[in-house]
Amino acid sequence: MPVAATGVGLLWSVLSLIASVLNSVGFYSPYWLRGTSFNRTQVTFGSFRRCVYPRLGEDGDWVMVYECGRYTTFSDIPSVSWQIVTVAVGVGSAISLLAAFTALASCCISDVLTKSTARILGMIQLLAATAITIGCVIYPNGWSSREIKDACGDSSDAYRLGSCNFSWSIYLLASGVILLVICSALSFKAAPDKLPYRI
Repeated sequence: MPVAATGVGLLWSVLSLIASVLNSVGFYSPYWLRGTSFNRTQVTFGSFRRCVYPRLGEDGDWVMVYECGRYTTFSDIPSVSWQIVTVAVGVGSAISLLAAFTALASCCISDVLTKSTARILGMIQLLAATAITIGCVIYPNGWSSREIKDACGDSSDAYRLGSCNFSWSIYLLASGVILLVICSALSFKAAPDKLPYRI
């Protein structure tokens, strides 16, 4: 069965898959921000998940729970900014996965990829990169929440990190966004000018 993608199209498909995996893992992993809480215990945060958190024990004292988990409800996410980030980055990651699977389908099924569909997918990838970037830019606005101040110190505030550091998930998201922008540009050369004529 003939393949509609060009050599650039095959590269575009592979990079699209890599970008979508980076974005999905970066979004889901709670390692965007790293700080310390209470007795110098290391804690990490994502937009909707965190690792190592305090919980009120049965005796009324605060105890540290050494596991990762998501917030129980959407409204439990510590700031409205992080709620917006969760939606923006989640939608961007989902869109990048959809574009990647469509691009991969062009490697196996002929007639999936035309000049116009490749360009549309490239624009969708640019939209996904924009959504993830907007989410990452809004994320620091939530640093003024009480949870972040507990881990990063009272000097932390919106767009002021305090004593915390970025962790590896945020770098995965940044790498995924860069790859999505590259994929968006490659999409213009992903399909041949004319598909082979078949009877």
